[in-house]
Amino acid sequence: MADIAGFPYTEAQFDEKGALKGPVDLPTGITDLIIFSHGWNNSAAEARALYRGFFSNFAAVAQPNDLPGRKIGVVGVFWPSKRFDEKVAVSGAPAADGAVGLGAGDQSSLQALEAKIERMKETFDRPEQQQVLDEAKALLPDLDDKASARRAFVDKIRSLLDPGEAGREDASDSFFEDDGDLLMRNLKVDEEDLADDLVEEGGGASLPLGVGAAAPAAGGAAGITDFLSGFKASAMNVLNYTTYYEMKSRAGTVGKNGVARLIDAASQQVERIHLIGHSFGGRVVTAAAANSTTGRIRSMALLQAAFSHNGFSKSKKGFFRSVVDNGRVKGPILVTHTKNDKAVGVAYPLASRINGDTTASLGDENDAFGGLGRNGAQQMQDGERKVGKLLASDSAYPFQPGLFFNLEASDFIGNHSDVTGKEVANAVRRAIA
Repeated sequence: MADIAGFPYTEAQFDEKGALKGPVDLPTGITDLIIFSHGWNNSAAEARALYRGFFSNFAAVAQPNDLPGRKIGVVGVFWPSKRFDEKVAVSGAPAADGAVGLGAGDQSSLQALEAKIERMKETFDRPEQQQVLDEAKALLPDLDDKASARRAFVDKIRSLLDPGEAGREDASDSFFEDDGDLLMRNLKVDEEDLADDLVEEGGGASLPLGVGAAAPAAGGAAGITDFLSGFKASAMNVLNYTTYYEMKSRAGTVGKNGVARLIDAASQQVERIHLIGHSFGGRVVTAAAANSTTGRIRSMALLQAAFSHNGFSKSKKGFFRSVVDNGRVKGPILVTHTKNDKAVGVAYPLASRINGDTTASLGDENDAFGGLGRNGAQQMQDGERKVGKLLASDSAYPFQPGLFFNLEASDFIGNHSDVTGKEVANAVRRAIA
């Protein structure tokens, strides 16, 4: 048995359908099992670095006798996530300073799309899927001139996806149902949509739709704006949304079919189970909580989670409302959120465009489309959530069983991947206690 920061540690590796790829030897002699899922990564090494960083600080923030009688073990979840381009493509010329953009020329735009489709073959790797991608690539030169080509392009790309997790939360229901030409027209963001007053440090402009320009960061970067010619910009947005949706769907499947069963098996050996998820890993562990049967889940921490801020809402019929209604987590549910997290919102400005809304701003807590990692849990019933801040690493919290705690984290979380600090680890440790 390996260890991580002094805690017994093992790994659970799942395929894209949620099937375990090998046996999981759970730590023995423990009372509390922490199951942690990474989000979008392109290597196991990145996930292991996330786990090591977090649990090193989890150990470092321990207070004298803060977990009396507890013996903690850790399971690191590994699932086949792929990093996707957290970008909104704009039809127009590059910025004057040349800080952003692939070039407005038709040939460079075509090459950018062809390269994107080739990268997508790493995610859609079955022979029949790769044939579909090649057929879609062949349509690229005709997108500006032929509505029939736009319809065929969208139909081929949509055929790669399972619509089973489509819903209103990110307009994915409309993505599957709308006419392909209409969809591409809605996703054609023009240069004049750029808002000068939202230009951010580091080059490039922000869209009123909610994606800012910022330097990339490891493990899930902030979105930047790409410039492509004509409907090729729209095609890039279709492709970016497609890879987002595939990772969203895969995360839910792994949680439902794989991690939920792992939790139920583990509940026979331990007294308490605690769930942590970062980015799309938040969807993994939430789906696991929703679909498991044990009553031993005692806390859940959603660290910059990449799903809808209305995901737990009763009035909005949130996808994971059953977690609340069925009392699936007996202790506190922590939700870190900050506007510093640009990456988590990429799907939501595109969702606004899919629905034909060209005026939506910033994806804040009042918008129909917004991310949990940006805004926290929204549209909750009275008494279901508490609103507060992520505090210093030696601070106590008034956590209560069964409630959501929105922890605004801008003081300590600088970007999407900045979730391993002592302040985050302390909040999680306090919730476990």
